[in-house]
Amino acid sequence: MNGHELVAHTLKSLGVSHIYGLSGGTIRQTLPACSQVGIRTIGVRHQQAAVLMAAAHNYRAGRLLAVAMVSAGPAVTNAATGILVAWDNRWPLLVIAGTPPLSESTVHRRGAFQTLDGVSLFQTITKSSISVQSSSEISQLLTNGFQIATSDQPGPVYLEIPECALKATTAFLPSIAETSSQSASTGPIDLEKIERASRVLLDSGRPAVILGKGLRWTESIVEIRSLIETYQIPFITSPMGRGYLPDDHPLCFNAARDALQIKADTVIVLGARLNWTFRFGKQFSRNAKLIHIDIAPEELGRNFPHSIGIRGDIKHVLKELLDYMQDQGTKSPSVNEGETWLEYLRNIRKTQKCHLEKKIRISNFPMSPHRLMKEIRDFLPRDAICVLDGRDTMAAAQEVLLSYEPASRFTAGTNGCMGVGIPFGIGAKLSAPDRMVIVVTGDMAFGIAAMEMETAVRHQIPIIVIVVNNDGGCATSVHRDLYPAAHEPVAMFQQRLRYEKIMEACGGYAESVDQPEQIQPALRRAVESGIPACLNVYVDPNAPFQNYLG
Repeated sequence: MNGHELVAHTLKSLGVSHIYGLSGGTIRQTLPACSQVGIRTIGVRHQQAAVLMAAAHNYRAGRLLAVAMVSAGPAVTNAATGILVAWDNRWPLLVIAGTPPLSESTVHRRGAFQTLDGVSLFQTITKSSISVQSSSEISQLLTNGFQIATSDQPGPVYLEIPECALKATTAFLPSIAETSSQSASTGPIDLEKIERASRVLLDSGRPAVILGKGLRWTESIVEIRSLIETYQIPFITSPMGRGYLPDDHPLCFNAARDALQIKADTVIVLGARLNWTFRFGKQFSRNAKLIHIDIAPEELGRNFPHSIGIRGDIKHVLKELLDYMQDQGTKSPSVNEGETWLEYLRNIRKTQKCHLEKKIRISNFPMSPHRLMKEIRDFLPRDAICVLDGRDTMAAAQEVLLSYEPASRFTAGTNGCMGVGIPFGIGAKLSAPDRMVIVVTGDMAFGIAAMEMETAVRHQIPIIVIVVNNDGGCATSVHRDLYPAAHEPVAMFQQRLRYEKIMEACGGYAESVDQPEQIQPALRRAVESGIPACLNVYVDPNAPFQNYLG
């Protein structure tokens, strides 16, 4: 078989179910070969979207099922942002690029068509950046890339396959693609550290747990729930860590996240990184004891010195920890200044929720983003997958919309990339076709990948896109305060643009909404249509700027 067919058969043997790509050039025959072996191939409008779709698909699935495929030169640089998003979010991903023949690559300085040293370009934002040298290497290097992307802390792998290798004939050896485990052993768990962690937790008066999206790669929910509920430990989450335990869990204190971080005397971090999301741990008391469990040793103690850092799979470490703690007997949290730790947090949570309700009840016209989110919240089923994109839109949605199931909340991610909403929504829907997927995006972020709505229509992927239309990112006050008089509209768009007409032109369902009472009926009609839908909702462009992203 030729190299195109070899790629297809190898990916099939690795369990790949979906490929996202933009056909053309060097991969013009590779995508059809993948379709021939039963891999669903999604043709996109931009390579960045292809990579984002594959990355979101894999996160939602909890394993590497989707691959992105691009052609050469500019197609590779178009994919770079998606690769960065996968890298910063620690999501498994394999990006395959068809490149010019090796003979042309060696004469790059002479101006050969679409030559680019992609391997060097991606070395700092991938786990591995590899170039195939001959067709005989294709199957093995694809397998190696798959294994690297999924082992230990997941991440993206970039693999170049030159056109000469894709055209050459070679044999397919399925056994090559089926060898070796997807995850490397981290070695035995340090039981001395387990014993120390147990003592620290049992002696703590104000313990707390932080949960992050890294929990997706470990089947540890049973152990996490046991730890939190048995010992009545309050928890907060990262933005995408919501839902691993439901937001309405009585021990969830995201509404009191600042107070919890400031007052906790012991913090156990599970599947989260102490990056900007948690202010680099600066809110923790200097005397707080940090127990950090992670499969990646470089994360242990990053930005805040850990008292106990345990490398290993969270499920296995927690099982050992729980066994040891149960041997020591249960212990209730200590009293803090006349009121229990939990009562202290409950009071703050109650106060914060009252503040939020006041925001929701504001009866402006156009409506506030918070009022819109309330209507969306009241409509969604508990198992809905929510994809949030934008700035003020995402901030308001994070405050109001709730998450109840694992891997059901997508945001702009660790690096805050805008324009991820529709691609993430498509990837999530194809990963979970029986779940409602709703994309809530600001109008600025929407414009970056708006034409992927045509992709959704063409491939019959019924996502619902809600464009939160505030004429360009709440830019009115920005213009007034920062720009000179009679300035050009740099950050403010034309007023009341009819974004839903794009979906209508592509063959999807579309409505425009400007009253709160119209939102739920419009959502109901969008669901009943059974096709991709876009609701263009006008909100107050002068609503206060939101800083809450957690």
